[in-house]
Amino acid sequence: MSENLNRTLILLEHLSAAKRAGVTVAQLVEQTGLASSTVYRLVQELEALGYIRKSDDRRLFPKFHFEQGMSFGGVDIGRLSDACQLVCVALVAASEFIAMRRETLFWHVAEGHPNQSIRLRAGVGFVRGMYELDCITRMALAHLPLSEVETSWDIAGFYEVGVSGRKVSWDEAREQILAVDTAEMQFDLMGNAKGVRRFCVAIHGDEGEFVGLMTAAEAATPVRDVDAHVAQVRAVLLEAKAAVESGSKLARQNLTYQA
Repeated sequence: MSENLNRTLILLEHLSAAKRAGVTVAQLVEQTGLASSTVYRLVQELEALGYIRKSDDRRLFPKFHFEQGMSFGGVDIGRLSDACQLVCVALVAASEFIAMRRETLFWHVAEGHPNQSIRLRAGVGFVRGMYELDCITRMALAHLPLSEVETSWDIAGFYEVGVSGRKVSWDEAREQILAVDTAEMQFDLMGNAKGVRRFCVAIHGDEGEFVGLMTAAEAATPVRDVDAHVAQVRAVLLEAKAAVESGSKLARQNLTYQA
């Protein structure tokens, strides 16, 4: 794929995802990681062609719908997006679907709640390396043969989640990865260096293969009852996971949560 086409597709995905609340050019630059000159040029071209409406406060609203018509192990991307939206409502938090691409993580879905207490930098099309040993990295690597990681990866490159960024030896990283229960939820209570706390579950396809991660993401602020909060998030994510994997109808009232 040409670099120009790749940039255009990333921008279209982010614009389409902003159909309800709109998005500013500055937000597009931050979310996509593209150069500001590239974003301004593409936005001007799309606006001139009538694909974007600009509000009085200069927020951009797409006059189109764009998404990849793809599936992961028989799980349709639209179904994953619907599940993430329901997780958002249930937890008043953000929710994402993230797939693994070699040694990187790629955000295919990023849904937010208007009342969530933090705005995520990661949006649709965001790409991140897998050497930060947070819950999404641990869960993803738990689905790989560790012999493959030892052969193909820089096993001296792993580092701790959080502000310290402490280097993690391969022996320690391997122990953390082996401790992951791929049928359960992983989380980092203290959050990452950006102040984001993520919870994640693995989504598996028709043949039981790993297809990606569904998350709940919130501000890493203190909670009054940690055990109750973790149990609530776990219940919501595991029910969403079960519904997506089984193909059963997923509705808001199906999710276990407290308003």
